[in-house]
Amino acid sequence: MICIIAFVVFAVMAIFSANYRPLAAEAFDCVFRKMTFRKCKTRLDERIKSKITGKLMGHTPKGAAFVFKRFEILSWIFVIVTIVSLAYSGYSTYNYIQYGNCYGPEVTGGFCIYNALEGEKFTELQKKIEGETILPDADDDPAIGLEDAKVTMIEFGCYSCPHTREAQQIVREVVSQYKDRIKFVFRDFPIEQIYGDAFLHAEAANCALEQDMFWEMHELIFTEQEVCGEEVHPEDHIEDAAKRIGLNMKEFKKCMKEHRYKEEIEKDFNDGLKAGVSGTPTFFINGRRIIGPKPIKAFQKIIDEELEKAGEI
Repeated sequence: MICIIAFVVFAVMAIFSANYRPLAAEAFDCVFRKMTFRKCKTRLDERIKSKITGKLMGHTPKGAAFVFKRFEILSWIFVIVTIVSLAYSGYSTYNYIQYGNCYGPEVTGGFCIYNALEGEKFTELQKKIEGETILPDADDDPAIGLEDAKVTMIEFGCYSCPHTREAQQIVREVVSQYKDRIKFVFRDFPIEQIYGDAFLHAEAANCALEQDMFWEMHELIFTEQEVCGEEVHPEDHIEDAAKRIGLNMKEFKKCMKEHRYKEEIEKDFNDGLKAGVSGTPTFFINGRRIIGPKPIKAFQKIIDEELEKAGEI
């Protein structure tokens, strides 16, 4: 059975060095013969056994004797471990390609090697609230879709967060596909510790809501996120944006000056913390959480499952 492990190891090493290709071919021949109930002619398994026990003999004779006597059993154990590892790697790779997570669309808190290599697309902050998690509701925040929809998708986002901006295209696609069957809600989660103008943008969107122009301001802020703060001062950008979408500037400026929605934005932020949000973007689909700008299939899977539960599919 050790030939199976040898084949896997040498096959990988052969990709990088031609020196290992003969050994990979020899291991494959041995594995093929074993699978067809024939004896391995190359005696590769015995050579590997001799080499391993020989190495151990110089350090621990008792260990070498133990391995020599039980080599077949140990080979089976290593083969099983190898097969399980390969299967798990394949499962993780499939999930990451499909859903952007090793375990499926939802966050499980486990380690994902792909996230570690690529970096999680998620703007984090240290949580301020500890204790029992309270799932969020739609509150009275801006929404698109059916008021009495069986599936509610809530996003906690920050207008200055590049990852929230990246997720916007996926959100548009989800809303376009399911707008007659779900309710999408945006709740503010301005991360001022990282982005100093985050609260200002949230106030601007809420003041635009007074004039039924929330989504226009919402989209414009995200579209021009890179310009704001670098090429144009945030306050100047917000005022110019308000003019371009056709807001009543007198009312808009008054709303901004009075900080009319300060408490509303703070409530959204605190509700997010209570729900376990520690960064943006974070989504809740009927209470099921997705973190970061994941592929659309991650959202589709959960939404379809929730619609099926509700008898909508």
